[in-house]
Amino acid sequence: MSSDTSNYEALLRKTENEQLEELASVYHQLGCLVGNSNQAISFLQQSIEINLYYRPTDYDLLYLTYEHLGSLFSQHADYNQALKYNRRALDLDLHDREANQLRIANRYNAIGLIMKAQKNYKEALKHFHDALQIQLQNISPDDLSLVATYSNLGSTYRSLRECPSAIEYFERSLEIIKQNLPQQRALLVYTYNKIGSVFCLMRDYSKALSCQTKALHIQEDLLPLNNLLLATRHFNMAIALEGLKRFEDAFEHVTQAVNILKQTDNPHRRKLSHYQKYLNILRKKKQLK
Repeated sequence: MSSDTSNYEALLRKTENEQLEELASVYHQLGCLVGNSNQAISFLQQSIEINLYYRPTDYDLLYLTYEHLGSLFSQHADYNQALKYNRRALDLDLHDREANQLRIANRYNAIGLIMKAQKNYKEALKHFHDALQIQLQNISPDDLSLVATYSNLGSTYRSLRECPSAIEYFERSLEIIKQNLPQQRALLVYTYNKIGSVFCLMRDYSKALSCQTKALHIQEDLLPLNNLLLATRHFNMAIALEGLKRFEDAFEHVTQAVNILKQTDNPHRRKLSHYQKYLNILRKKKQLK
């Protein structure tokens, strides 16, 4: 148990004998500090119970507690509970005329991500668009915080196989990222990879290869050549090259991916097996060509 947690538990014992109004804050802090998530959830729920039934209610604290619970339940893939607490947090802000609009946008994004995880893509899109509308009214069109919203929209449209819309939003994200280089090069890799994956779905393998090549070159500058992430880049390159019937080149990239996986301290056996099977498929295609 950390010293911070011990201090809060001592304060809790002291507070229980003094002022009830401080208990909600103490339980909230305990919920944020403890490492055990079940304990954290219990403390946070107790904070809410005290806060709601003690007058006057501390709505700022209540919001933060709802938000933290929503995050904890999302981490545990308990999406119904996550949705419940995120909606309660959103509802507090929607009824507050002085609420920070960007905080409301963040909550719409959080709810959209939960719905996307539940494969409720249409509702997820609605919430992402609500977030975007608020953001565009309150920040500049090249603000870096828009990247997450555009990426959420692109990813959801990709899940719906609405590829032109997916590319549109990923490319909006890409333009903002380019304006914030070199700090955002890792994000640039992620976005090129996402756009490339959409072009693969569209069977536009030339554009897919272009995106994956850019992603690979950037990541090679950022990471050691045996980094596990580069194995994924080489595999994605191979997918695009296979689509172009460049089986020899595809085979070389998958071979590099397999070699990288074999060099890691903890080989990802399932991924390694998958890549080796793909290597055998490409070997046969090379021979038939």
